[in-house]
Order: sequence, then structure tokens, then C-alpha cells
Amino acid sequence: MTTAKKSRKADPRGAATRGSSRFLELLEPMMAAPGVARDAYRISLVGNFFNGPIYLVIQKQFGLLRDEINTLFCLAHFPELSQTDICLVMGRPKNSVSRAISRLLQRGLIAVRDDPDDGRKGVLSLRPEGYRLYQDTRRLFEEREAQMLASLTKADRATLDRLLTKIMASHEDWSELF
Repeated sequence: MTTAKKSRKADPRGAATRGSSRFLELLEPMMAAPGVARDAYRISLVGNFFNGPIYLVIQKQFGLLRDEINTLFCLAHFPELSQTDICLVMGRPKNSVSRAISRLLQRGLIAVRDDPDDGRKGVLSLRPEGYRLYQDTRRLFEEREAQMLASLTKADRATLDRLLTKIMASHEDWSELF
């Protein structure tokens, strides 16, 4: 634990503690209001608090935008993918992923070749430089996840994993591409 985190918890008058208290003061009445999609809103908040800071660091340190790093992430786990596959797994619009692909191609981080089954489509793969950049950024996500989940017990984490897996397995019932 860093000194800043220790002092934040130790000093109840500290700005971080006040911000945390104010956050809860604002959040709790909103979550108790009728007609609020409480669970979905909190999932979205967790995503915002996780993603915002980490994507800002990645943009400053590595010059990559959100869809670019997520495209590298997808390609790091498959030898080849189409743009459609990347949109499907990321839940991102085709135009956003298309811009990311163009920038990654310009930087020489990914390669594209014609799909042998459909010449109108391209098949994307990660170049060694792109894989190295993915590896450099991956650790930031791992560290951030550890921070985010630090308040959970091992049993809590297993429950969270089971619930998130269940939600994602039912994606066809509630998700749609945009």
C-alpha cells in the first residue's frame, strides 16, 4: 500500500476521504430512487472508474486510444481476427474500431491481409511491435484490477467471477452491436 493510500485512510479530514464521502452522499439517494436501473448503473460506474484513469495513462505514456489498446488486446489472443470479430468482442461501434485499426496500421503495430474466403474483408494480425506494446500496457490493467478488487475476499472474487461469467454468457438476451 502506498503512503498516499495509507494517509487517505488514516486522515478522516483528507480530501480523498471527503471526496469518497461526497461520492456516497450523492450516489446513495440516486440508487434508492424509483425507476433507477441500480445494478446496471453501478456496473457502468465501476467501468468508468476503472477505465478512465487507465486509458488516460496509456494515452499519455504509449500514445494509444481506448479502441486501439483494446484492438491490440483482442489480437494478442488470436492469431488473426476480422474487424467484425473485434467489434463483437469489444462491444464497440464499427466506425470506432475502424479508426483504431487505421491508426494501428499506420504505426506498424498490426498487419492486414485479404480474407481468402471473402476478398472484401481483411484479416488482422498483431506484429511483434504491437505485441510488445500490448505486453507493456497489460501490466497496467493487471495492477488496476488488483487495486479495484482489493476489498474483496477470495470467496467474493469467485462469486464476482461466476456472476460476470453468467451475465456474459447470456449476452444474446440483452446485448446488441451498435
